Amino acid sequence: MLRISLTESQRQELQKRLKQAKSQSTLVYLDLKTIEFSEQGKSVPQIGELLGLHPHTVRTIIKKFQANNFKGLQRKPRGKPEVKLKAYDKEYWEDILSQPPSSFEQLDSPDQNWSYELIQNYIATYLQIKVTISTIWNHLRRVGYTSGRAKLSITSPDPDYQVKRQRVDHLKKKEQMTP
Repeated sequence: MLRISLTESQRQELQKRLKQAKSQSTLVYLDLKTIEFSEQGKSVPQIGELLGLHPHTVRTIIKKFQANNFKGLQRKPRGKPEVKLKAYDKEYWEDILSQPPSSFEQLDSPDQNWSYELIQNYIATYLQIKVTISTIWNHLRRVGYTSGRAKLSITSPDPDYQVKRQRVDHLKKKEQMTP
């Protein structure tokens, strides 16, 4: 059975860290509460039940503390994808997304229109950032990029099409003005 016995100085340090952790990370707080409950004599399954943690996680936290004291509980900062994406502004996305996905060799896609899955693949391949589709959507909204829906446009092969089209539009306007 895994139990922790704290010295008086460790108890004081634990209480101090618990007060600080309330306003910081939930994970740090859970780690410290795990140590506190273990020191109080609660079993691994009881601690897991109280904190909503898997017993394996509780054991891992206790073992880390036993091996390295409070230093064992320090968490490595993980890069947040949304922070990494902030370097890419609206102009960057307009430039990239104005090109068809098929023009990017590493995407290996025959598609002519972008989907969020293709954007996700582009970010993973070219920017080396792993992100979810919702993160991409939020980032594009945040930088002000809006694409709207894709529209099918059909033009005539007739070289005089624009001139004829303008003439037809002009006649329609004239017709609407006359009663």
